[in-house]
Amino acid sequence: MRPLLREAVETTLLLLGPFCPHVTEELWAQLGHEESLFLHRWPEVDPTALAKSEVTVIVQVDGKVRSRLTVDVDASEDDVRRLALADDRVRPWVATHEVARVVVVPNRLVNIVTRR
Repeated sequence: MRPLLREAVETTLLLLGPFCPHVTEELWAQLGHEESLFLHRWPEVDPTALAKSEVTVIVQVDGKVRSRLTVDVDASEDDVRRLALADDRVRPWVATHEVARVVVVPNRLVNIVTRR
């Protein structure tokens, strides 16, 4: 078994151990461990793996989803607004109407409101 796959299976068994101890003990033994699964430490969190550098932002025109953008987490509201208005899938919806407002919810949503 490849090392990365083995680590993933072992971590999964450690996490499932409290919920189904009999099955996980058997699978742990099948992996070649002689000591009990419950003698091992709980897996530790790697904070760097949880950090996001990019997020997907939904772009709505008049309340309907028209596009999705991938932007940096620390992108400014003005940059996100410009990207949303310049998006090829959004442009046809705002080209024929006057843009009344652009609401930006950081790292989540851009809502473009038009006047008809």
